[in-house]
Amino acid sequence: MKKLTKPLSDTKPENIFEECVTSYRDKEKVNTLLKCKDMIRCDSILYDEVVPSKLDKFKQSSLPGGVVDKNLSDVYTTKFAAENGPGRKYYNAIKELAERNICPICGIRMVKTLDHYLPKSKFPTLSVTPSNLIPSCRDCNMDKRDDTSYDPENTPIHLYFDDIPNEPWLQVTVGDNLEILYYISCPDTWDSGLRKRLEKHLDFYDLHELYSSHASSEIANSIHMWTKTVMQSNMEILKLALIEECESAEYNDMNSWKAALYRGLVSNFDKVKVYLFNLCINK
Repeated sequence: MKKLTKPLSDTKPENIFEECVTSYRDKEKVNTLLKCKDMIRCDSILYDEVVPSKLDKFKQSSLPGGVVDKNLSDVYTTKFAAENGPGRKYYNAIKELAERNICPICGIRMVKTLDHYLPKSKFPTLSVTPSNLIPSCRDCNMDKRDDTSYDPENTPIHLYFDDIPNEPWLQVTVGDNLEILYYISCPDTWDSGLRKRLEKHLDFYDLHELYSSHASSEIANSIHMWTKTVMQSNMEILKLALIEECESAEYNDMNSWKAALYRGLVSNFDKVKVYLFNLCINK
């Protein structure tokens, strides 16, 4: 995952909300919803100050009479995210933050939607706050559901606010049959809250299983080439090739599933050798 630039920093969330709300035909509904404008401004400011490491300090404003949570979350659905809604230009601008249209949450699938870091069902005043909206694939958006809590250590990484050092923290264990399991291993000097958010990030979005599946496919697609390299040259040439794959993947993203996979294969090269040896013998 890679940090993203905070979106629409020159556009106030309350103004986005007003632009969306005033497009309703029902003027009574418009006037009722506009009572929330100051709350959205205050909550958005506080949100930016406390996420993610002080999230327990966030206290959402109470909605005025005549307004319920669904009224605000519907503004996102019908006016912000809707194809022809007045807020769609903001929606698209946030989606376009994703490099190469790859979901920054999982780093694998294509961006299709926006994920509310704090879910709109529980935090309706942040429904159209740009810094609460992350470009996402549909799977990541669905996998997280509405589980996010006020506990800073029980939330995933915030791609706008968390600063993750460019050091290896995603690692793998390599089994005897080259089974790959992913885990988090951060330096002890890192903030404990950041380490726990990284762990929660993989849990919330079911990334352990996703990464292991891609690693298995990568190995299956490479075995023939690895065996051919060994037969035509030797094991050391293969190890050099794996090191080059690792360096290339790390250059693009130090902690992608692919970089972690090749780090593990290089550091566990003895298991690669034994597996290839047994494979050749059993042919």
